[in-house]
Amino acid sequence: MFSRSSLLTAGLALTLAFGGLSNGAIAQIIRPELRSGSTGTAVRELQATLKLLNYYTGEVTGTYDEATVIAVYRFQKAAQLPETGVMDRLTWATLFPTEPPAAPITTTTTETTPTATEEPTETAETPDTTTAVAPSQRTAETLPLLREGMDGEAVTFLQQRLKAKGFFPGTIDGIFGPQTLQAVIAAQTALNLDGDGIVGRQTWTQLLK
Repeated sequence: MFSRSSLLTAGLALTLAFGGLSNGAIAQIIRPELRSGSTGTAVRELQATLKLLNYYTGEVTGTYDEATVIAVYRFQKAAQLPETGVMDRLTWATLFPTEPPAAPITTTTTETTPTATEEPTETAETPDTTTAVAPSQRTAETLPLLREGMDGEAVTFLQQRLKAKGFFPGTIDGIFGPQTLQAVIAAQTALNLDGDGIVGRQTWTQLLK
């Protein structure tokens, strides 16, 4: 859990480091909405700030990848915000509490977001109920990011894969409850992955083998 003072310190330090702005200009910063597939300076600033707060452990690359989605999700959970994995206005305002909520992205922004022809590695906004993915199209790239509290066909498939690997002894019911969570963590630990209980592309890749 973080404190307001730690967020303030991190926010000011990273804003000045990346933007070279005076304290008086900080409140006027307009940051774009970021999601899986976004790139640019704002993503680098986000990764560096989350790294400073111990939510992100990867390299500061400027690419909003799976590790960044999970780090944002963890931050939102700790801050009691909607857990979407997307850096929206409310999440930015919480991460940098000296600023008012940022305005929507304008046409002059230099950040890039996925276009209709791009396919992000993860679906950043994960609804509680998952949609069906045809068996022939089940790959680590097409299967959704799953976490505790979700349900649906993708969770059923997850439980089937966990049972086939010997990690899930329970009943396959399509509900990502505590027993499924423990099975996911056990599988991730055994497969030398980060045991966070969140099923992303890396976990799917191992379970599909």
